[in-house]
Amino acid sequence: MMRRGRKTLIALDSGDWCFGRIVGRRHGGSGVRVQLLEGGAGEKYPTFTIADAKAGDGFAL
Repeated sequence: MMRRGRKTLIALDSGDWCFGRIVGRRHGGSGVRVQLLEGGAGEKYPTFTIADAKAGDGFAL
């Protein structure tokens, strides 16, 4: 199942970068923390959601 969401570049805390989708509540600015969600088989991009400022797996750019 394809999830709708904004496609964006994600800077992961590990130092890697990836393209991903952000689903959930909307925030207009970049630099918000994101949390990786479990993706379904066959999805093209990993799916993230907005996380608290001190949690998550990386930043949406």
